[in-house]
Amino acid sequence: MSQPVTPAAALAQGAQLETEKKYESAYQALDKVDPKNQQPDVVLQKEKVLLRYYLIALNFQGFGLKDLAPGETIGRLRGKPGQYSMHLLDIPKTLKQLQKQFPQNYRLSQGLGDYYYQAVLCHCGEQDKTEAQLLDLVIEHYGQAHAHQLGDFMTYYAVGYAHLAQGRAEASIAPFEKAIALNSQYPDSPYNLAFALMQLKRPAEAIPYAQTSLRLYTDPEMKADAARMLGTLHQRTQQPNEAKKALLQSLELQPQNYATLRNLLELAVTTHAPDAAAWANRLYQLNPADDQMFSDIMDIYQAQNQWAEAEAFFSGQLPKAPATPTAQGLLHFYVAVLNMQLKRPQAARPHFVAAQAALKKVAKPDNPLFQAIAKGLAETKP
Repeated sequence: MSQPVTPAAALAQGAQLETEKKYESAYQALDKVDPKNQQPDVVLQKEKVLLRYYLIALNFQGFGLKDLAPGETIGRLRGKPGQYSMHLLDIPKTLKQLQKQFPQNYRLSQGLGDYYYQAVLCHCGEQDKTEAQLLDLVIEHYGQAHAHQLGDFMTYYAVGYAHLAQGRAEASIAPFEKAIALNSQYPDSPYNLAFALMQLKRPAEAIPYAQTSLRLYTDPEMKADAARMLGTLHQRTQQPNEAKKALLQSLELQPQNYATLRNLLELAVTTHAPDAAAWANRLYQLNPADDQMFSDIMDIYQAQNQWAEAEAFFSGQLPKAPATPTAQGLLHFYVAVLNMQLKRPQAARPHFVAAQAALKKVAKPDNPLFQAIAKGLAETKP
């Protein structure tokens, strides 16, 4: 007679099947030994398989698994239609029931933290809770595990993330530092720690962490983000050369990134660099019909009291601006406003007229721009 499979044997078998990417078979091996979900170690391993390897999820209580074929990956298959075996498991309900039976097993608390953190990341399930409530549940359950010396770098990172996502930058510092201490090669930890310190207006402290995340990231988009943050931090610590170097590194990875171009323009205007107009032109060319772009360029020049330079830049676009009503209307409007600032009302008036004519074709009558134009026309009336 064959001997019944023990939980330890099922866990070992499941772990081996995971390494072979046979995720459906791994879950079946675990479920066979504990079909009623009464053994904490087995249930926690079931949770791990479901949360890590699901291909489709229904309300985060039904999970589709598959034994992968050579060349298949979770990343490519997740969310795509296919033939999957569905497994129903109400993870929080099951783990909370086990907590009543095993109140000293704080790995169950960690398991609840794992579940709620994944629910936050995938934006699926738990529709009766707000994101803030889910993040607080992450903090609560991982906190219970941490208080009993359980957890790893990801659980500490998740606590830091949960605090930071809710605007509690100061509270995020310690868990991010712990995450880095446990794993110095995970780039998201120093990146978010740098971001938290930047939020707290401690840029000098943030710079080493931003540099670390930039070194560790391999994904071009994340590397560009880290370089842009590093450039911003150098700007705030009055290090223009280092700021420009980092921002150019970011721009090389994302040549059309609005935030990077805006920062480079701000840096050039602030330092009176000769390439300021060139950076303004690159920002302008992203979308000549973007009101935010016009406002940002003007604000950057205004902060340095460089009204004439701003007017010269916008006036220089008049011969080559797109002929669309929005692009023409906004350009004439800002040229008019800048001329008014320069005490040149007669030069401003024709641009107010042109702006009004162009914007009437596309903007609603209650658009605040028309009030500003009407005021400008009244003030410049001969």
